[in-house]
Amino acid sequence: MGEAFHSECAPRPASAAEDLLRQKLVARLPLVESNAVRVPRPFFTHLEVWPDLVLPDLRVAIEYDTTGRDGLEHVGKRELVDSREDRLLRAAHGEVVRVRTGKLKPIGPYDVHGGTSARTVDRVLDRLREIRGDLIVNSWLQ
Repeated sequence: MGEAFHSECAPRPASAAEDLLRQKLVARLPLVESNAVRVPRPFFTHLEVWPDLVLPDLRVAIEYDTTGRDGLEHVGKRELVDSREDRLLRAAHGEVVRVRTGKLKPIGPYDVHGGTSARTVDRVLDRLREIRGDLIVNSWLQ
């Protein structure tokens, strides 16, 4: 439980913006190519979840949430699914940072509002420092 690994079931990045944020974070943090985390209870039919970005050594998942073209992504039932995924990750002794765009409200204690800018990356790094401490996160920075 809580182990990060590479899963063939994980979906590909949902948007170019999500991939751009990943690239900017990878430029600052060394990442292991994990795309899944084992969780204690099933998430739909799997004992794994697929965060947008996994930092296994820090035990943190990063999610990038937009409202999408139609304004319906990550709202309503989808937001409830996101909250359930966050609870499963926390139950597996991890934490979640969600980058929420547009009019999306935070759903977790470490969520940040922003897009793919350098400023958003800095906010994510600040949240990682809140979660795991300055010394640990700063030792990982490139």
